[in-house]
Amino acid sequence: MFKYFISIVKKVAPPKHTNFYKPKTAFLMLFALVCISCATKTSLVQNAEVPESDPKLIFLNYQVSQNLKGQKSIEFIDKKIVDGKLRNSDSKYIKSGVPGDLVCTQLSENKTLISEQTISNPLLKTIEFTTDSFNFKKRNVSIKQAPLNLRIQLNTSTKFIRIKEVIDSLQNTKTLITSNIE
Repeated sequence: MFKYFISIVKKVAPPKHTNFYKPKTAFLMLFALVCISCATKTSLVQNAEVPESDPKLIFLNYQVSQNLKGQKSIEFIDKKIVDGKLRNSDSKYIKSGVPGDLVCTQLSENKTLISEQTISNPLLKTIEFTTDSFNFKKRNVSIKQAPLNLRIQLNTSTKFIRIKEVIDSLQNTKTLITSNIE
């Protein structure tokens, strides 16, 4: 192999009056080529963020009901925690609430607020129908009970989920239920 390499070097460009043909020089050139080609590559990505844990979703199921006096109550049915991430979290939840809407908050172990979402009133349904003259009309219908199914991006430090009812504004709310998620 070494003799083959020397014969190739002689055929390519044999300079005159040098010691290029000597095996020592060819060996040194081959050694330098091997050292350069075996050098370690530098990393192109620096300080890539590695998530501490996989993102989690929580699915919560409640039954919301309203008594004859208009007071709401919520019954916890079940929960399921799975790995995953919400694609877009703004699609289901509204920005600000009106009286009757619900606020779902994630709380830490010492019950400090982590995040919150406002949910439109599940007991108020909008029905669209056609009249005899084939015009569309919308009507709000109040129902006595309805299921409440929530899908929330779970924060790693969340220990409790609290659901409150908006009474006057977002500052005036009434707690309906606090669920431990562990």
